[in-house]
Amino acid sequence: MKVIVISGASSRVGKTTLAGKLRRLLAGAEVVKIGHGPRQPGIPNHFYESGTPFQTIRENHADAVWLIIESNSILHEMEPDLVIYLEGENPKPSAQYASDRADVISGALIDNDAVAVLAARLGISIELMREIAGEAGAKCESP
Repeated sequence: MKVIVISGASSRVGKTTLAGKLRRLLAGAEVVKIGHGPRQPGIPNHFYESGTPFQTIRENHADAVWLIIESNSILHEMEPDLVIYLEGENPKPSAQYASDRADVISGALIDNDAVAVLAARLGISIELMREIAGEAGAKCESP
């Protein structure tokens, strides 16, 4: 199982939208949202309350090829294979830590060497990694 964490500056920066796009790009992907409050109706993800241990989430989704997690806080507990950070206004307290851990940041340039390293880490093609980065709003160097 490869784990991708989608983090962000705040609510409503597009984490759920991006998670849906990545689910369509990555066969065998499951999406998990970690948060507080009620689960949003009509969104096809698995919801866990903040504080749910990563080990529990991993065990519950052991058959997933890809586990896409929407959360900043999970980054304090585990080392994902890829961290995507979505910029936004009025960052919440956890945003700086998430941004510092990110491999891909919306609006930022990602060079070809970084794309190649991330593709190898995930076991995917460079083209697919470029597509993931583009969906996240990063700007890739020309090949």
